[in-house]
Amino acid sequence: MPRTVDKEKKAEQIGQAALTVFHRLGYHRTRMADIASAASVGKGTLYEYFKDKLEILDFVFQQYFEAFKEGALGAMAGVENPGDRLLALIEFSFDHVAEWEEHCAVFVDYFGLARTGEDRLLSITGIYDGMLTMLEALIRECQASGEIRRDIDPTTVADLLVSIFDGIVLYGVFTERRSETRTLARAASRLLTEGLVVRPQGKGAADQG
Repeated sequence: MPRTVDKEKKAEQIGQAALTVFHRLGYHRTRMADIASAASVGKGTLYEYFKDKLEILDFVFQQYFEAFKEGALGAMAGVENPGDRLLALIEFSFDHVAEWEEHCAVFVDYFGLARTGEDRLLSITGIYDGMLTMLEALIRECQASGEIRRDIDPTTVADLLVSIFDGIVLYGVFTERRSETRTLARAASRLLTEGLVVRPQGKGAADQG
């Protein structure tokens, strides 16, 4: 009796193998044959799942952000105060970078060289828009509850948070100091929260609300 193939699981295995090859060779130097070899499948089988390496990268990219979305929602689940939810989201975001370093390195490699001849480019505008919308709504909720300073623009702060997140990724990839990612993340989180959170009067910081 023929063995049933779990196509979703097989696609994930191919995606993980491709990610390893992208990380080792660089996206633009990787051939479909390299991916097939790493995934231990024939090229014909590989093309049954993905039409080209860009489609594989897009698949891996979507996995990364789906994991981010699920993890972010999980980190905030059960946290009642908007301010605490924002802090939980910031902490999770930085931890996510450290846990998915290989993905981050490949994405930086792709977008850094993508304009050297790639006809089709992946678009991540929609993903960023979703992240920014979630952050901005949470910041506004925190301002309404008096937990976050009201003299700051939620849209600007949301953009800043995402920029810092991406900056730590770039720093780790460009300098190869990925071991410092968590240290940087903790420092960034502390600096951000100390600047955003309203402190009670008489405890060293004036209420900015």
